[in-house]
Amino acid sequence: MQQLRTFPYIPLKVPRHKILKRLGYQRHQNEISQRMMAEVDTWITYAADHIHLKATACIRDIQIDHGNNTVALKQSDIVFESARFTRFLGKADQLLIMGITGGQAVADKIKQLQEDKRMTGAVIVDAAASEIVDEGFDWLMALFNKELVRERKALKLKRFSAGYGDFDIRFQADVYQILKMETLGVAITDTCILMPEKSVTAFCGISKVTGE
Repeated sequence: MQQLRTFPYIPLKVPRHKILKRLGYQRHQNEISQRMMAEVDTWITYAADHIHLKATACIRDIQIDHGNNTVALKQSDIVFESARFTRFLGKADQLLIMGITGGQAVADKIKQLQEDKRMTGAVIVDAAASEIVDEGFDWLMALFNKELVRERKALKLKRFSAGYGDFDIRFQADVYQILKMETLGVAITDTCILMPEKSVTAFCGISKVTGE
């Protein structure tokens, strides 16, 4: 088990093509005027200007019981119950647990745009913020993967989050405590929703590399 690590600054990457795809734009299928595309790009830049990515993460040893569909965190009393999660982890013996937030400013801007009935801007900023936060996870995973290579271990390149499939959202409360996300300025509601918006947690499995 590793100590909790805090990342007060994560470099922003703006995945324009992913943002456009999230907005429903399909190249060769959608015709968008230069004026409209310029407006979209302006809102994407606006979103990036109001995002401050920061995160916490740790690696925990786990015990998977595929028969009972449980994943227990060793040296704790936390047990996650989910058939889909156990299948996702496969033969992993460690778990990378990550929490990231885009910060309060971008959430406030989205809310203000909605209140001002500027729905085009609100939708674009919301989509851009989601994809930029997602890229933050990619940055974290790449960092940990480089470190794990030295230990002859590999990080599963896909992510899993609380609330997905049969992984009950109530487990978000355990993850929130493990990651001490209050240190990032993130709160959790009684229904286990993270605030501000664009605050997300995720898991990745870690396995030993076998063979040459």
